[in-house]
Amino acid sequence: MQVKSFVLCEQIRQENTGKFMLLGVFGTDVVVNNMPAADRWKNPLVFGALFALKINRDVDAGLYSVKVKANNGTVLSSELTLEIKKDGASYIQLPLNIALLLKGPSEVSLVIYKKDSSEAVAEVGKFSVVNAE
Repeated sequence: MQVKSFVLCEQIRQENTGKFMLLGVFGTDVVVNNMPAADRWKNPLVFGALFALKINRDVDAGLYSVKVKANNGTVLSSELTLEIKKDGASYIQLPLNIALLLKGPSEVSLVIYKKDSSEAVAEVGKFSVVNAE
């Protein structure tokens, strides 16, 4: 399993054609939180992540979990269950909604695990939430 792309944005919409429309795209290294300082960490932050995987279905078939981890707060969104079947394309794109309630600046990572295992299969992407000042 190989991560081919990772895009972080404010929101993902899917068109009738199946294509994804990304709104408010961020750089993956730093997300600047520009809310007023007094309210900055009181409300959940919501992001969309779109990632693409190149897979070998013979090897990678099975159940997986995509989990979001933040080092300074709580992840409010549930993990994504991913089932890879033996037949199909060798390239898949997956959208994921991320909701975080942070206590302050934080490092956030998205990691794929074999279902019901603590062994990481691949890191999908990571980003930093930092103060705007």
